Amino acid sequence: MLREFKRPLEAVELEVPSLGPRDALVRVRACGVCRTDIKIRDGEIPAPIITLPHVPGHEAAGEVVAVGDEVVGWTPGDRVAVYLYVNCGDCKPCLTGRGNLCPLLRRVGFELQGAFAEYLAVPARQLLRIGDDMPFEQAAVLTDAVVVPYHALRNQAKVGVGDTVLIVGVGGLGIHAVQIARAAGTRVIAADIAEDRLALATELGADHVIHTLSVDPLAAVRDLTGGFGVDAVVENVGAPETLAWSLPALRKGGKLIIVGYTPGRPFPVDSMAMHYNEWEIIGSRLATKQGLADVIELVDRGLVKPWVTRTFPLSGVNEALDELARDAVLGRAALTV
Repeated sequence: MLREFKRPLEAVELEVPSLGPRDALVRVRACGVCRTDIKIRDGEIPAPIITLPHVPGHEAAGEVVAVGDEVVGWTPGDRVAVYLYVNCGDCKPCLTGRGNLCPLLRRVGFELQGAFAEYLAVPARQLLRIGDDMPFEQAAVLTDAVVVPYHALRNQAKVGVGDTVLIVGVGGLGIHAVQIARAAGTRVIAADIAEDRLALATELGADHVIHTLSVDPLAAVRDLTGGFGVDAVVENVGAPETLAWSLPALRKGGKLIIVGYTPGRPFPVDSMAMHYNEWEIIGSRLATKQGLADVIELVDRGLVKPWVTRTFPLSGVNEALDELARDAVLGRAALTV
């Protein structure tokens, strides 16, 4: 539990959550650890989104323990991943397949209590079934670290065979973006400040890598594309320093997909360059529940591998957050509960 911003989380004893008639109780077996959890800990995502005391954790997988009286299709022992966006289902975004933009949206680990805990109660409609052979820690990170780049590439960038994609930042999100872009048949360029991340990106299918501390990244992209630029950029950093060169790395008519963000650090846009090049700047927010179902299928077919390289016990949550803040995690980290 987070009792005070910029302080370590504390272990506390809570009652097992009660269930409404349409809810399910999940015994959490793993929860991914995300950089957003660091933002929450440090007070960068303040009230009314986060109110203290708060239990973070939004990438959950586990086993169904109990269900409400009106729930059908789920029984104790079912292995599940939890879609973290609880949307209303009735507004225009929800009814047109964009439930991730629901104005009444509440999120596990944000507005709602999260999964850095032994038990999690959610509406049963948040659950998706996972196979017996999928480790819980891999299933957990599907719900954010894998489905986020899937949505960015498939629904926002709409890339396909013959396109060239630049992935800026190949940490927990970017390393999965490389795999998803590769599975879509694109030519993949990965850029990062860390050589070990770039080596992993190459191992997982990147055609070219750019170490942004060693070379001018914009010049490198232009060199790799014959001066034309890339069809799409998936920007996982969201800092003015990376946006300044990733936007002009686009070809004319290209798309910049903004996935990462840095609170309080806006990026000014060159309106003349936007005019002449017809660039598109598109935000990308998690995904729909169907997107998560699609990602589970991609993993089941062996086209994408959830890349979890560090696991910590629930009691090691502060160590996990500190390691992530130090960039000491290659790929994704998860708590095992």
